[in-house]
Amino acid sequence: MTDYKVMLEDFECGEIDPGGFRHADHVGVAYEALARHGFFKALQIYADGLMALVEKAGVPEKFNATVTFAYMSAIAERMYRQPSASAAVFIAANPELLSGEVLSRYSPARLQSDLARQVALLPDL
Repeated sequence: MTDYKVMLEDFECGEIDPGGFRHADHVGVAYEALARHGFFKALQIYADGLMALVEKAGVPEKFNATVTFAYMSAIAERMYRQPSASAAVFIAANPELLSGEVLSRYSPARLQSDLARQVALLPDL
C-alpha cells in the first residue's frame, strides 16, 4: 500500500520520480496536504510541488492552474463531507476523482488554454 504521507514529504522536497507519479498518487498527495494544512496553504504546497515535478520531467507546460485548483477543491469538499481514515480509503471511496469527472464542466478549449495554465478558471459549461 502506498504511504501518501511519506510521498507528500518527498513531493515537497522535489524527490518524486515524475515517471512513476500516477493520477492516484496526485490525489493521495493532495489529500495529505489538505489533511495537514488549511485549504490555501495546501493548495500552495501542492501547486509548488507539482510545478517542480513537471519542471523536473522537462514538461513545465503541463502545469495547469485550473486543473490543480479544480481537483484540490473537489478533494477538499469530499474530505469535508466524507471524512476518511486515510488517503487510500478516501481514494477507494471517491473513484470519480480518478476518472476526470471533476473537469466535466470545462470545455476542452478552456482547459487547454494558456490562461488556464496560469490562472484558476471557473467552469464554462
